[in-house]
Amino acid sequence: MLGLTVTRLRDFTQHLFIKDSFDSFFLSEARFATSFTAEFDGKALSENAPQPYISWGQLRPVAFQLIRGKELPKSFSLVLVYSTEKTAALLAAADRETDPEMLPSLFINLRYRQEQLMLTTGVSEKSFYPDFGLPKLWDREVLKILAELGLEDAVRS
Repeated sequence: MLGLTVTRLRDFTQHLFIKDSFDSFFLSEARFATSFTAEFDGKALSENAPQPYISWGQLRPVAFQLIRGKELPKSFSLVLVYSTEKTAALLAAADRETDPEMLPSLFINLRYRQEQLMLTTGVSEKSFYPDFGLPKLWDREVLKILAELGLEDAVRS
């Protein structure tokens, strides 16, 4: 599991809330504390939805409206999920099983409080793999995503 502190908060949050940089992710859950608290369950309500969660891109404008203003939010937390298509492609590139029924969930957890933003990664597997390779693979992928966004120096361990 990767645990990073975001050192360039403004740059990172612009990618998160203003730009479409994370729009390919899906939202599992979110909580915002400003002058009030707002919580979101990201479960898709439609039975025909291609993913079990709504896209971050759908909720991003609402989230931005919640946190914008003269004062910083007191706190927020987001659990973003990598798409099943991208998860399958990542596993296939690493010669791992890509059975659609057995695909793991790959998470980025973001927690902001006391003017500090933490990013951690997580993996929820549906089957047991004794080699522990998937969390390391996901950590490398997250670092690659951050580098592609120009945010590799916006975080530290």
